Amino acid sequence: MDIDTRIRIAAIIIKDKKLLLLKGIGYQELWTPGGKVEPGETDEDCLRREIKEEIGVELFEMKFFKQYDRMSFYNPEKRLKQIVYLVKIKGEIKPDAEIESFLRLSREDYDNGKYITKVEDETIQDLIKENIF
Repeated sequence: MDIDTRIRIAAIIIKDKKLLLLKGIGYQELWTPGGKVEPGETDEDCLRREIKEEIGVELFEMKFFKQYDRMSFYNPEKRLKQIVYLVKIKGEIKPDAEIESFLRLSREDYDNGKYITKVEDETIQDLIKENIF
C-alpha cells in the first residue's frame, strides 16, 4: 500500500540571529512559514504565495537548504516531504487570520526548550550544524 505524501515548501527566515517561527490558531507547536504546493506551482511560486498569505511580506531571495522526507508530525499515516529554503523577505510581518502569533526564536531560547518546536527540530538542528543559526 502506498503512503500518501504531502509536499511542503518551507522558508527559513533569520534576522539578527533569530529564526522566524509561526504559531497557528489552535496549535502549541511553532513552525516555519510555508505550505503545500498547489498544482502547477514551482517551489518559488508556492513560497511567494504562502509567505504573502501567512505573514504579509514579499519574497526577496531564496536559496535551497535541505529536503526532509519523514512521517507527518500531525498524521502518522502520511509522509511529509519538506523542501526547505533560506529566504530573505521585504516588508513588515503582519500575520493573517490563520496565524495566531509569530516570534523570532533565539538560539538560547531553543537550547533552553522555551518553546515547542518539535515540528522543526530536525531542520533547526541542521541549521545549527551548518552554523546558520
